[in-house]
This record gives sequence, structure tokens and C-alpha cells, in this order.
Amino acid sequence: IKKALVTGAVTAALFGTMVASVFAGAGKAPLFGPADPGFTCPGGAFPVGTVMGFAVINAAANGVLQVQVSVKGGTPNAVYDVWVNQDPGACPLGAPTAPGALTTNGQGNGNAHVQVPAVAGATAYWVSVVGGGQVLRSPAVATP
Repeated sequence: IKKALVTGAVTAALFGTMVASVFAGAGKAPLFGPADPGFTCPGGAFPVGTVMGFAVINAAANGVLQVQVSVKGGTPNAVYDVWVNQDPGACPLGAPTAPGALTTNGQGNGNAHVQVPAVAGATAYWVSVVGGGQVLRSPAVATP
């Protein structure tokens, strides 16, 4: 009986780890701009222009994307919309995920936190930050 209990516990632990790793994971990507660097849905931004911050995208096991965006050296005192692209399934988007979510200070720096439901089947996630006459985009972050 002991052996069966141990085997069952090990199997349950391994299965739980596999299920969690199917979706859970986080990645950090630079934001390129200030001019639109262009993009593809599976790959996100092309690495063109200046790095103007970063995005951390966490695909949580509960099916919610936690997105932290940090703009550095953007337009001072400007409001930016945040777009969270998911591929396949939600790219390109027709409207911002979080309109006006990020406001920069007098130095052009600002942060935003956005939560969005994950699209079933999406495997690549990336961010566009649009405002202050700029289009900043990140390359895609893939979930493990």
C-alpha cells in the first residue's frame, strides 16, 4: 500500500507540473520605437529603432495574462494606450486592450499594469504602446 501511495503521489505531482507548465510562464521583452518598428502577429515587433522600455508578460496558470509595461524616455506628460496582442487568436487587434492605461511623467517615463484574459490556443504574446506621437512595440514572448 505504501508503494502505491508513493507512486500515486509522484504521478499526481508530475501531472500537476506538466499541466501548469502548459500555460504558466513569463517573459520580458524590450519596447522598440519611437517610430513604428512594424510587426508580424507570430513574432511581434521587428527589432528596429531605439529601446524605449520593456514589457513583462506573465501567462498565469489561471488563464489571465498579467502585463507590466515600462516606458523610458517617451513623450513627457503623455497618455498611451496599451495593446496586448495574442497569436494565434487576437492579432491584429481592432481596439486598445487598455485605453489610456499609461501616463508618462515630465521625463517621459511611465508604468502600467494590465490584466487580460488569455486567448485559448495562443502561444505568442506581445505589446504595443501607442501615444504621445509614438508607437512602441515589443517582440513576442512565447510561453514555455
